Amino acid sequence: MATLREPSVPNQWDPKRAPNDSFDQLVYASNLLGSDLRVTNFGGGNTSLKRTEIDPLTGEEVDVLWVKGSGGDLGSAKASNFASLYLNKVLALEQKFASGTPEDDLVPLYSHCTFNLNPTPCSIDTPLHAFVPDPCVSHLHADAVIAIAASRDAERLTHEVWGGKLGFLPWKRPGFVLGLMLRDLIRANPGLRGASMGSHGYICWASDWHECYDLSLELIREAEAFLAGGHGQPFGAMLSAPPTEEAVRGAALRVLPEIRGKVAHVGQRWVAHVDAGPEVQEFLGSEKFERLAKLGTSCPDHFLRTKIRPLVLDAPPTAEVGDWLDKALSGFREEYAAYYERCKRSDSPPMRNPNPSVMLVRGLGMIAWAKSPSEARITASFYRNAIEVMKGAEAVSEYTALPEQEAFDIEYWQLEEAKLRRLPPPKEFAGQVAVITGGANGIGLATAELLASAGASVALFDIDESALERAQTLVESTSASPGSTLAVRCDVTDPASVQRGFEEVVLKFGGIDGVVISAGNARRGSVAETSDADFQFLSDLLMKGYFLATREAARLLIRQGLGGWMVTVGSKNGVAVGSNAAIYSAAKSFELHLMRTAAADLAKYGIRCNAVNPDAVLHGSSIWNDRWREETAKLLNIDPSELPEYYRKRSMLGVEVSTRDVAEAIAWLASERRSGKTTGCVIPVDGGVREGFLR
Repeated sequence: MATLREPSVPNQWDPKRAPNDSFDQLVYASNLLGSDLRVTNFGGGNTSLKRTEIDPLTGEEVDVLWVKGSGGDLGSAKASNFASLYLNKVLALEQKFASGTPEDDLVPLYSHCTFNLNPTPCSIDTPLHAFVPDPCVSHLHADAVIAIAASRDAERLTHEVWGGKLGFLPWKRPGFVLGLMLRDLIRANPGLRGASMGSHGYICWASDWHECYDLSLELIREAEAFLAGGHGQPFGAMLSAPPTEEAVRGAALRVLPEIRGKVAHVGQRWVAHVDAGPEVQEFLGSEKFERLAKLGTSCPDHFLRTKIRPLVLDAPPTAEVGDWLDKALSGFREEYAAYYERCKRSDSPPMRNPNPSVMLVRGLGMIAWAKSPSEARITASFYRNAIEVMKGAEAVSEYTALPEQEAFDIEYWQLEEAKLRRLPPPKEFAGQVAVITGGANGIGLATAELLASAGASVALFDIDESALERAQTLVESTSASPGSTLAVRCDVTDPASVQRGFEEVVLKFGGIDGVVISAGNARRGSVAETSDADFQFLSDLLMKGYFLATREAARLLIRQGLGGWMVTVGSKNGVAVGSNAAIYSAAKSFELHLMRTAAADLAKYGIRCNAVNPDAVLHGSSIWNDRWREETAKLLNIDPSELPEYYRKRSMLGVEVSTRDVAEAIAWLASERRSGKTTGCVIPVDGGVREGFLR
């Protein structure tokens, strides 16, 4: 028996929690529907309510259409995410259309229908809701229902599954015409409770939102039950067994950095998400895999993120992957450019990134690429939806994709292009991945917060697990994109631990763009007084640790071929010998010269290596622990509480240096835009200490 994930979507309506107000019920039901990807994909689907409101201008009752706003997600929608329109004005647009106004030119007129100056832009599907007489309307993209709608004999199957409950509309691009088609279908069949829309989804309606919610789920369950009675092997025979977890890990580590280096486009870096789950492996190992993958996706919500079709790759070789990858990517780009040339219209926007956003790799799984981890996960989930649609359609019929021209007209739709142009510009470090050693405290943590807020995905390396957990929560809260923070317990003095740490970053994000080498500590002692244990501790952490992180980052950046950056966190002591800190000062000097050596070695790969020299960063620094504070205060013959004021007065600028101050300098050195032509540089961040001046 063929199944689509876990059958029977649960009914989550709770009479005790459900509000009484009809608009509040709309929001409540929308959140329930959007919380389950079997019901609708992320950002997909829309809901609406028609009810009377008091016109703020005339004081009279008017019919208002409340509809989910453009681009929002049902699962997290709030009251402010719903647009409100005068219903009679929306319906009156039919006269404009009948008089010759092009369909797309009606869309800007929706804003003239706005009720009560609501700033939320309405959905492109607004006419679909407006022309339904019933007050409560749900339009969803459930996999099980789309599987039937994307079948070769979709209309016959619709009647077989739902009888007279659902009507059928053949594929039509979302917009005003589709709304008129639905209006005519309802008029011809007054007993309908909904409609299946070819290769798109379904819509249903009811008199209240509890009933509409129940009906929405009932239609999905009926589709699931029908599909479950289909062919036992919807994808045909299995031609290969799914790879082991170990094999997937090995393949991913072999290919992800190289792929990431080659899919970067016009300076934009991409982040990966790997899905090697059983549903994906079943598809990749099946008899029908290549035929179905080449057909492409059907639902517009799918291919706007996934492109019309993925790149299909054989299992990667065990050694050099360059030729394997170059040939496949070159073929995909040429095919995509040819598709654009075949289908473009006189007003089509310029061709976008020709690289694949989804790759299906035998022996590995699915790799999705996007500007952030959350976007990459969503892209992967959309293609997972597409796999489920193909599986369901093949279980009861034959899957059909949209005609190529129809798909192109959606992908390069002027309305979609306008939506893309309205998006805010990407943050400076969007798409970049930064590794920060010593990332759970002090300068490392401050840098992680700053880079994450500027769009970077951040991997925190630290040996302190409890501090790591706290740091991950903090950095994630400041991140520009959910799920962009990785915490890795790493002993930077252990080569195997460092290697494993960088491997975890590759598996999570696909590669790296830079590293901040910040893990450190300190011990007081003159040459004569330093113990063997303190010498070993400091040399392991501050010399070996910095070398291992530099070496591993260099190897990975060279493989990617995208250039990159490294920032070493040194110290004023690296250029000006500190009192009673012999090995600490010597180790900091080593770090700076290691950075210069790396800058010379790696410049030919476009990898920039620089350093910051902080001094007296007392607050939030793990170096300035109780022991170091007390020893320093004793050396200066002052009380530990007087240290901040002492160092402030000592600085030429008369300022105190914070971890954020140092992080700002690190971010400047990491920035391609601000310091892309700088390497081998050391920036003092000490408030001005004459002995720390660089010569």
